[in-house]
Amino acid sequence: MTIADGWVELVQDQIEIPRSARLRLTENGLTLVPVTHAHTTTARRIANQIETGLPGWAAVGEFSVVPPREGYKPEPDAAALPLDQVRSGDSEVSEKLLPFVVEVVSPESRNRDYNTKPGHYALRGIPAYLIVDVLSARWTLLTRPENDEYQHNESGVFGDRIEIPVADQTLTLDSSQFMRI
Repeated sequence: MTIADGWVELVQDQIEIPRSARLRLTENGLTLVPVTHAHTTTARRIANQIETGLPGWAAVGEFSVVPPREGYKPEPDAAALPLDQVRSGDSEVSEKLLPFVVEVVSPESRNRDYNTKPGHYALRGIPAYLIVDVLSARWTLLTRPENDEYQHNESGVFGDRIEIPVADQTLTLDSSQFMRI
């Protein structure tokens, strides 16, 4: 399904959406879905670990990845940017600046996070994509994007340490901090 450029932004600008929900475009139309406490808490804990574990980098969330591809700008739950690239008034981040993105799985996003978004992030050349599944207490790290697919994947359970390569550093996330539904 292709979306006309700017259509989603236009709709979002016209509808006030509570912070505890997200507006999603699906094959059934626009849907307002709740965001669980486990989702928001886990995303916040990941951001905190980025801030403390990556000197010279800042955690970012609630942003769109640009440029749009196939009429779509994904909105990861967390990522990191070099401190000198953070723009406080910006809600869009260039795909070229992102060393990794994180999606926290919600009941309504499971298929999208596992099946749709890997292709979108690999197409953009984002080096690593971490899926944190608060429904099953498991994580999956996809790396080495090539030909619109990630070539390497590793996974584990909450409690494991997750090592994500970031430029010349390694971010180590403690998944025992993640919350399960």
